[in-house]
Amino acid sequence: MNPGKRVAATGQGLAVRSAWGGLAMAALVALGLFAVTHPLGLLVGLAFALVLLALMSVRRDAWLVFVPALLPVADLAGWTGAIHFTESDALVLSALAVGGLREATKPSVLPRGGVWRFGVVQYALLGLMSISYALSTAWQPLLAVASDPGLLAGYSTPLNGLRLTKGFVWALLFLPLLAFALRARPEQATRALVAGMLLGLVLVSLAAVWERMVFTGLTDFASDYRTTALFWEMNVGGATLDGWLALTVPFALWAVLQVRDRAQLPLLLAVLLLAGYVCFTTFSRGLYLGLAFGAVVTALQTARHTAQHGGARVSVLVMLAWGAFLLPVGWLLAGVFQTGGYRGLGAMLGVALAVFAVAPVVASLPRRSLGHAALIALLGVTVSVAAMWWIPKGVYLAYGLSGVCLLWMLRAEPVGRLLALAGGLAVACLLWLVANAVLVTLYWSEGQGLWPALLAAGALLLPLGMVRGRPAACWRPTVQAWVVVLLVLGCLATVVVTFNSYYASKRFETVSEDLVGRLKHWALSASLPQSAEEQWLGVGVGQFAERYFWRVPDGMYPGSHHIVDEGGNRFLRMGGPRHTLGFGELYRASQRVSPGLAAPLMLSLRARALNGDGRLHVEVCRKHLLYTHECTGEDLKVPVGPDWHRLDLALDGERLGGRGSWLPRMTVFSVANAGRGRVVEVDDISMFDAQGLSLLDNGDFSAASNFWFFSSDRHHLPWHAKNLWLHYLVEQGVLGAVAFSLLCLAAFYRVTVGQASMHVLAPPVAGALAGFFAVGAFDSLLDAPRLTLLAFLMMFLALGLRRARHIGPST
Repeated sequence: MNPGKRVAATGQGLAVRSAWGGLAMAALVALGLFAVTHPLGLLVGLAFALVLLALMSVRRDAWLVFVPALLPVADLAGWTGAIHFTESDALVLSALAVGGLREATKPSVLPRGGVWRFGVVQYALLGLMSISYALSTAWQPLLAVASDPGLLAGYSTPLNGLRLTKGFVWALLFLPLLAFALRARPEQATRALVAGMLLGLVLVSLAAVWERMVFTGLTDFASDYRTTALFWEMNVGGATLDGWLALTVPFALWAVLQVRDRAQLPLLLAVLLLAGYVCFTTFSRGLYLGLAFGAVVTALQTARHTAQHGGARVSVLVMLAWGAFLLPVGWLLAGVFQTGGYRGLGAMLGVALAVFAVAPVVASLPRRSLGHAALIALLGVTVSVAAMWWIPKGVYLAYGLSGVCLLWMLRAEPVGRLLALAGGLAVACLLWLVANAVLVTLYWSEGQGLWPALLAAGALLLPLGMVRGRPAACWRPTVQAWVVVLLVLGCLATVVVTFNSYYASKRFETVSEDLVGRLKHWALSASLPQSAEEQWLGVGVGQFAERYFWRVPDGMYPGSHHIVDEGGNRFLRMGGPRHTLGFGELYRASQRVSPGLAAPLMLSLRARALNGDGRLHVEVCRKHLLYTHECTGEDLKVPVGPDWHRLDLALDGERLGGRGSWLPRMTVFSVANAGRGRVVEVDDISMFDAQGLSLLDNGDFSAASNFWFFSSDRHHLPWHAKNLWLHYLVEQGVLGAVAFSLLCLAAFYRVTVGQASMHVLAPPVAGALAGFFAVGAFDSLLDAPRLTLLAFLMMFLALGLRRARHIGPST
């Protein structure tokens, strides 16, 4: 080697390793700042940071698992009130610290080529996006936080821009770690990322299931309750949960479609079923649309990959034919659901699965055996009818018995003459199961569902006629085929239930009306930038709500809150709404309290009203984030004037309900300005329960906004542009909107038809982006930093991936 070149190579290596070390040291310093400033105290903050550092040190590239897994559940902002420097930021900092130290001390060996490459186009897109954020973000407020903690309260302060920008900054800082991991350890890194996305989806889903279990019940699909899981960013509406599900569900779908190991299939299907329940109970039309786009793109890309690697090919005509068959079947199943409910629908779905399993037997069975099977089935039906009349819920017992018999016959391995006998008995069990499904619907509908059930059962049996006439066209019930059938039936059932459930169907009935309102809001949002500079650079990152305040018509302003320092005394100032109030439309400042509080509750506070007599609403509610469940509260009159008035109140706990059993029902104290157009200031809030336990922290606001959170249950438009690209146009101008649009187009192009389209991760990444963009057509999404981080990571991944050998179905 030429000595000069050797020195140059060594110098370059030291420079890169020094950069990694600098990143790690900066992350550790920031992590220390997080621990010192944590509202729960230094020990809690330090313990949190140390646990995260330990997790990131488990193995190399552990951040690829833990960051996407823990981001949606790590934040405690709803408890601590800290919205600018949160636990998810500590998660990111710990990953950067450990990753930087590893690369500085034990650098990755980077082979030439590989599965990752960033070229001129990619760097240009990142540069353009970075310039937009740099020019449209106000950086000066960061220096003023120490002297003015009021900047940390709410979304209307100049510091909100830095809160939103950090999502993009975190993604940029992760980009080198992502690139090094995929270049040096492609298989390990790919598996870690997929595991992280799936684990994150599971944790989000479990949080959503807990919320519904505690506040509505798992089977209540009629209540006007929208799930938020642990996304505190939805305190003023938005679609953070929708965006997260849109990004992660395609990974679960892809994992199911790729699975070859029968032992893994039940677990993956359970994950997908859990996520499907959560997606349905969001009752979000935008998410439904996004999931449809994401699922189609993921499935098509997966089929393309399978064909490229020697798997089965499915012609377009076959897919269209089955699609044409499923449309009327879905309509008939809707009729069954309307009369026979979930039990009738479930029984028919069981018939569909049985038809798929028995089809190869029907295709090869002698005609005489079919006749014998019909007679045996008729005998079974007679028994079922008798059970329906004489045994309580006997029809369900008969349905289960026929299913068990069918399964037993299919799993039997007869030989010789017993083969035809077993086949005939299997067909007999199938026909008996079909009849039982009709009886289940008839029983549940009290005699009204006979014809819908007969028509649906007949339609489900039609494929057997096809395979009987053309045995060569019959399918084989392999693991992969079962996966496809289960997914198709799951989608079909979801569509049927969605359009025939009370609340979900009501949501779709108001689509045209809501679209008119959304168009008006988009027009108002687009008018917010005024000057030529604002047209090009926007009103500023995170400044949508503040600009909306000054431009919005009076009837659409929901209220506000600020922490004010007056002569060394800090207090809460609440601006009143300018619209007609309903109970769910109050703008609340809140604090979580113990669910096990003992009533009555003694509340005391000081208040004053500056521009007319005020009205203060106080309440204690069983509540997670947005929707009050059971409450005790009162309205307090606040006399006008500069003097503070002491107000005391006893709150009865009878209306509060129970604390919940083994799953706690979160409980929240809230104060709201209920006076239209009034300004009310509040200080020295204290509340004690019957046992003398103090329930509130920082009631004098000496620690600024610590422990105080805020929410607007129903009135959400003032905080959201309600369109991803309009959001960039308003806050970052033409430059930001163009940069973001080009980034989206380039990322989606590369994983669908470009150089990354044949990478093993292309199907789930393409599906995730398709779903995310579809949801983003009707919501802003990137006004939540941790969702911003994941979205940009997916786009960066799409920009950098290149085609590589197939890693394998277990990925």
